Amino acid sequence: MACVYALSSSLDPNVVRYVGRSKADCGKSRLEHHLWETRRGTRSHKCNWINSVQSAGGKIVSTVLESGLTWGESTMREVFFIAHYRDMGSLTNMTDGGEGAVGAIPSSVTRAKMSAALKGRPLSAEHRAALSAATKGKKRKPHSAEARANMVVAQRKRRL
Repeated sequence: MACVYALSSSLDPNVVRYVGRSKADCGKSRLEHHLWETRRGTRSHKCNWINSVQSAGGKIVSTVLESGLTWGESTMREVFFIAHYRDMGSLTNMTDGGEGAVGAIPSSVTRAKMSAALKGRPLSAEHRAALSAATKGKKRKPHSAEARANMVVAQRKRRL
């Protein structure tokens, strides 16, 4: 079962600032994850909002909007609630909700930053030596006939 939940501030509990969905215990573990993300230093509108609430002495409150849903139903309801609360005020959700990053279009600046981060820095000589030592003597085992047959079946099910 799944649920759709909303995050708001104890300083202004009537204003919903984030809508999400969860498979486990209707948002409690998700709230803990959002708080952990913020402590970790993740940069997002949601984490910046959580930091501002906490620095003002408030707490983040999780409210279950709907529960007892299938995962597919929670997808549709999340999209509905995000559209509803976005019309009412300022949500920190970056997307329109649903599966994956629906509606998220990174800016050209963000794309450039992602490109630079993926290119990375050259590895040090010590790091290359450690990677080499870790893989020395390892042989790759070929897939069994059964595994190959399963991969063929899975590949045929994919849409082109």
